[in-house]
Amino acid sequence: MKSLLLIQILRSFTKNEIVLFDEFLRSPFYNKKPNAVKFFETLKKHAPDYNGDEVGKENIWKQLYPGKKYNWGVLKNLIFDLTKLSEKFIEVMLYEDNITEKNFLYLDALSNRKIHNKFFLEYNSMLRKFEKSKFHQNYYSDIRKLKEKKINHCNIFTNLETTLSEDITTVTEYYMYDAIVKLSGCYTIIVSHSIALNKSGNKSIVEHFFGLADKNNFITASEIKNVRDHKILLVYYYQYLAFVYPENSDNYFNFKKHLHENSDLFSLKEKYNLHVTLGNALNIRTSKKGENKLLEFLEHYKKQIEENVFTEPDGGISIYSYSNIIKMAGRLSDHKLIKFVKDNFFDLLLPEFKENMNFFTEAFYNYSKGNWEKSLESAMKIKADHFIFKYDLRDLQGMLYYELNDYESFTYLMDSHKHFLKKNKNVSDQYKIWYDLFVSNVYRLLKIKLKFDEYEFIKFEKEVSEGKSGGTSYFRIKINELKKLHKVR
Repeated sequence: MKSLLLIQILRSFTKNEIVLFDEFLRSPFYNKKPNAVKFFETLKKHAPDYNGDEVGKENIWKQLYPGKKYNWGVLKNLIFDLTKLSEKFIEVMLYEDNITEKNFLYLDALSNRKIHNKFFLEYNSMLRKFEKSKFHQNYYSDIRKLKEKKINHCNIFTNLETTLSEDITTVTEYYMYDAIVKLSGCYTIIVSHSIALNKSGNKSIVEHFFGLADKNNFITASEIKNVRDHKILLVYYYQYLAFVYPENSDNYFNFKKHLHENSDLFSLKEKYNLHVTLGNALNIRTSKKGENKLLEFLEHYKKQIEENVFTEPDGGISIYSYSNIIKMAGRLSDHKLIKFVKDNFFDLLLPEFKENMNFFTEAFYNYSKGNWEKSLESAMKIKADHFIFKYDLRDLQGMLYYELNDYESFTYLMDSHKHFLKKNKNVSDQYKIWYDLFVSNVYRLLKIKLKFDEYEFIKFEKEVSEGKSGGTSYFRIKINELKKLHKVR
């Protein structure tokens, strides 16, 4: 019975939801079958895991009806009824949590029942709350729906007609504003999937829409009268440009500037989403000569911590955010930042990642302090069972073999690395180039280091200065070390 939908649903319930579900079952409004209450009382004794023989059909039957002969037909009906009730409970909980949708339905009920005074009281109350709230993904669509309900109510009950011209105009504007926000977000997802996961999507409609808006200077020329709306929409407009034209650094920096300047306008969840896409925009932005992209990334993560959006809205933390700040701080020898991140965010990782992430953190912490052997010892304990470990681990091993002058191990690493990239069909060619570039150049620098060739060294330094190395800031540090060692100007 442990594989039944009912058990899967019950496993998903929190302690508080188990209590609420019990109350739900005891309400005659929702449940008119008392046997369902008894059945749940028996099952919940085995919460939260509902494992093994404990929830076997015959074992549950014995607990329900001691001494009675097992009857699958009766038990099957109980399972069916409780499954339907558990599904209804989830629906009710979602409805109770969705305050906006509840209020919309209440307005519809007031309108249908012709309770006009209360309708307008509720409408005005909702409008004030919307206008005072922080911006979120459905902000414009929610206000548009609200105003449409007023328009529809006044059109049906013509004796209540008011001056609706302004409402009709703003509804049209909110349709446009909502499209800008939603299409910008949609485009960033399409581009991110195209690059990272070797997938593709239809971008032409989005590009056509923004092309028309850009051609008519709809957003940038302050055609939007409300200052707050203008600031918000500029963020999404530059977000779009940062992804459609990543080779133009101005687009990324405009996105960054407008987001940082107006971050207080956004809800915590929306601010989190925008900072994530800002990081993605930085990732795909073309590097230019003299730029320190690694340092820019590290500053981006520090800004997320400062803005309280480094963790996810539900309080957890993405394995990508955690691993990225750790490895970047490691490359820049910032062991204090690594310790700060571990002390404040490690416990928020999902349990299944903690063992590996502990070794990962120790490896980069020891690397940042110059403890190469200890770092390698921790790195070798990491199981490459997740996407990020398969690449970050090779980067770290390459950096450690460089420090340990271990040419033989590095040669083996390069062979396996190139073989892995060739076999992996789930990663785009662009990402494969990025992943290969850094490790290959560390290997190249190790050969220069072991048998110093000033000509090759100067050639390599020039490529690094032009942003062609895959790790400008790391290689600058290593180049300066070799310059000092070999007294090269």
